[in-house]
Amino acid sequence: MHMITHHTYGELPDQFGELRTPANSHARPLVVLIHGGFWRDQYHCDLMHPLAESLYDAGYASWNIEYRRVGPTGGGYPTTLTDVRAGIDHVTGPDWSNPGWPALVVIGHSAGGHLALWNASRADAGTRPALTIGLAAVADVIAANRNRVGVDATTNFFGGDVDDVPENYAAGQPNPASFHGRVVLIHGDTDDSVPLAQSYAIADHVDRLEVLEGVDHFDVINPDHASWQIVVDELTSLDNSVGETDR
Repeated sequence: MHMITHHTYGELPDQFGELRTPANSHARPLVVLIHGGFWRDQYHCDLMHPLAESLYDAGYASWNIEYRRVGPTGGGYPTTLTDVRAGIDHVTGPDWSNPGWPALVVIGHSAGGHLALWNASRADAGTRPALTIGLAAVADVIAANRNRVGVDATTNFFGGDVDDVPENYAAGQPNPASFHGRVVLIHGDTDDSVPLAQSYAIADHVDRLEVLEGVDHFDVINPDHASWQIVVDELTSLDNSVGETDR
């Protein structure tokens, strides 16, 4: 376990992030981690601890954000999106006490993948990501609702089905036409939580889609699994390109 510092980006209990900063990491991209759990309150940012620890060992700083989720914390549409926006903008904004990182990477898993992709397509970001990686991501919330991905997960998150509150889904839907930076999807073909069809739905609009044979929903957030090497390779490639730009 490495040293973790907690920073709040708002006044509510779940508006915080965990920052891990290995030595000399400010010369490398900052990695924002967004956990999944179908936006439900019982899931927390500790789901991403193994990835944060692996990134630390590799020399990358990580900002593992918590946010309000559906349930007692008061999450759902639009408050979860508000928190993710604030959490990411906080650590890249002018008031942040650190001198800044050369590039921003956002990695999200499952429903956190939805939030990462939504962030990649929003135009109001203070710092737009150079790289976004969706791990078994909910990439199309409208299709997810119609196909009952997560059973009632999208219904609870958006406050109804898409035919009832279409404007909520439209606002919360990642827009591939507006993606900024490189976008990579990694998805296992034995995922029984978020079907592979979710990644295929936006496959023509991303830079890389890796479909992994025999890989399930949680393999992709296990840093000891071979799939993590894809993320490491993407980070290394970005790191090298940032270094070349700086030289």
